[in-house]
Amino acid sequence: MYFSLEKDSSISLARQLYTKMKEYILNGILRPNEKLPSTRKLAKELNVSRNVVVEAYDQLIAEGYLYSIEGSGTYVLEGLSYQKVTLPDSASKSQADLLYPSTKDDISFRTGVPDLHLIPIERWGKLYKEVTQTLAPEQLDYQNSFGMYELRLELAKYLQRARGVITTPAHIIITNGAAQAFHLLKSILSNHDYAILENPSSKGLQSTLSAYDISYVPITLDENGLETSKLPRNNPPKLIFTTPSHQFPTGSILPIKRRIDLIRYAIEQDCYIVEDDYDSEFRYEGNPIPSMQSIEPSRVIYIGTFSKTLSPAIRMGYMVIPDLYIPSLTQAKYFADIHSPILEQLTMAAFIREGYYERHIQNMKKVYAKRRTLLLKLLNDSFKNDVIISGANAGLHLVATFKNITFDEATMQRLQKQRISISPLSDYYISNLMPRQSYDYSPCHSLIFGYGNTNEQQIKDGIKLFYLFCQAL
Repeated sequence: MYFSLEKDSSISLARQLYTKMKEYILNGILRPNEKLPSTRKLAKELNVSRNVVVEAYDQLIAEGYLYSIEGSGTYVLEGLSYQKVTLPDSASKSQADLLYPSTKDDISFRTGVPDLHLIPIERWGKLYKEVTQTLAPEQLDYQNSFGMYELRLELAKYLQRARGVITTPAHIIITNGAAQAFHLLKSILSNHDYAILENPSSKGLQSTLSAYDISYVPITLDENGLETSKLPRNNPPKLIFTTPSHQFPTGSILPIKRRIDLIRYAIEQDCYIVEDDYDSEFRYEGNPIPSMQSIEPSRVIYIGTFSKTLSPAIRMGYMVIPDLYIPSLTQAKYFADIHSPILEQLTMAAFIREGYYERHIQNMKKVYAKRRTLLLKLLNDSFKNDVIISGANAGLHLVATFKNITFDEATMQRLQKQRISISPLSDYYISNLMPRQSYDYSPCHSLIFGYGNTNEQQIKDGIKLFYLFCQAL
């Protein structure tokens, strides 16, 4: 097996090997069910440490490219060979849910909120001041509805580095958060068009689509995320909303085979995938899962936000869009508010350009990893075999299922009186459609514990109170 690795490259050897193996799998060079060399053997062939090969294999297994059989070896998964559609030349050349509001006296396990005490507000303030002092007069005029070029350029480079997104500044629209991005999608729908949503899914997304009269149909999940086999063949949707890198709220990761199946479906049925990549920067085991957009940019509308990585108060997000929808979505943004605030955009551009944004993400990843570890330990130590944890490998929340407790409305009201804010998984199902699950959690027995804005002492106090509450039921 031949892989050429550049040992003097700034890209790690493990990352190089992972990238090349992924390409070989997608191109069919590594065949379905082909057995791979052992990590020791391949490391010897490549003259690298075994840890390099182990890291590459582990990441490919996490993303669903490979599978391992104990005592037998590591193999290539079936159904992954995929020929990417080439983008036209013009593409390369052209330019939170508040279900249970908390007070400051609550112990809050709210989801989707970063640590608001650790935002580098002084650094942001200094950059904001520099922007205002160096602003050109013409920048105080009305600007392009796309958003400021400076920010779109930095975003294009960052998204390529961090998420594998294939884009140019001309394909990015700056929005006032992800919610506005969902609103703008109304402009590409006709009266008879509808969307598909994962079930369960974000209540914020459900509410936004309903508020703007966008019809949607739920598709169930299993332990691997969206069940692509259940997508309708007759009367297909116009849009498919998905959170493939960290499904909200279950936390599942859509395997590469299903990602490819979903893209094939979109091509065959002439519809588009809306990839909501809301908190995938925070992955605690292995590297972040690359975006679905990186597989097929021409069929994916990629939506991101700074609300989970920095602060919801900034009210800034972005869309990466295919050529086809650049005119209609730009016009929709113009009619919505002409453009997003200029000073904030230029400040964010400087924040990314000077490295502060990625440094902040890395710092917060360490903070959140410690909280996650503590929360897992306390839940397992307190409830032992009576709790099952899922969706904990990434993001700012996890799902805990308690075998002998049903979290109905009455139980949740009693829990609120204990001044503990937690969301039940059942609240995120569309129209209370909760099919029997074949995997390890049941909606009526499950709670979603967010830990982004909950410090370690609050986690300790909160789980102690929660355990006593459950013992008294």
